[in-house]
Amino acid sequence: MRRLFALVLTVAMMCAACTAGSDEPKTTSSRAVSFESLNLEWPKAQGTLDPADLPSAPEGFDASTLERMAKLLTKWAALTVVDEAGWHSADPLSEVRKVLPKDAAATLQKQVKGEVSPHLAVANVFRDDVTVIGSPMITSAWRVTTEKDAADKTFMRLELQTRAAYEVRLGSGGTRVIGVLRVQGLSAYPDTTDNFGVSGGWQEFGAGDCDLALDDAFVPDSDRDESLKDLKTFIRVGDSDTLEMPDLGVQERVDAEYLKRCRDGQV
Repeated sequence: MRRLFALVLTVAMMCAACTAGSDEPKTTSSRAVSFESLNLEWPKAQGTLDPADLPSAPEGFDASTLERMAKLLTKWAALTVVDEAGWHSADPLSEVRKVLPKDAAATLQKQVKGEVSPHLAVANVFRDDVTVIGSPMITSAWRVTTEKDAADKTFMRLELQTRAAYEVRLGSGGTRVIGVLRVQGLSAYPDTTDNFGVSGGWQEFGAGDCDLALDDAFVPDSDRDESLKDLKTFIRVGDSDTLEMPDLGVQERVDAEYLKRCRDGQV
């Protein structure tokens, strides 16, 4: 079962989070789960992030502002999904703060403290006994929208979604795949320079829910069939050119109550 971890942050304006759902299992001929068994043929990241083409700036907004936002989002997203140093980092937020404007970084730090899994709210982090094999496969999509704030003033929001698939191994076990949809956004008024609104949300596919809630890190789901069921939805989204976070029921969310049930062995 997938769980949604959504983060909504505000710097000068409010930005919305994202949500997720479920699908039928994808069968394979082997007990191992790999890129090959999933017929996954996405580009390999090789330590870099090369996002899709940037859409045009909305009317009334400067293209240079949109481009600056895109560069910041690309740096931020790269740290969260392709940076090998971050995959087993004890403090992923410290690196992310370096690429964001000062006010946005400060708000991010404040908001992450309230998350059940603060490391995973920032980056794709794996438990120490989980090995990432080779380079992840990644696709991406942009979305640019305009919205009005409470004072009826229009702002632009630019979002970048990464769809990162990792071949992993737990200890000396077999190969498994964990997928992560992660959306990161920045928002600006027509006269904004650095005081961007910031938002983000993420969903995991193929990871163990109680493991990630308890350890604040990704571990392959022990239920292979459930993992394959999740990964089918992940791949469908990753194959699309549009940004989507699948619908997710309240019962599938991880919060403080769910964390307590994991600790009490009631899940």
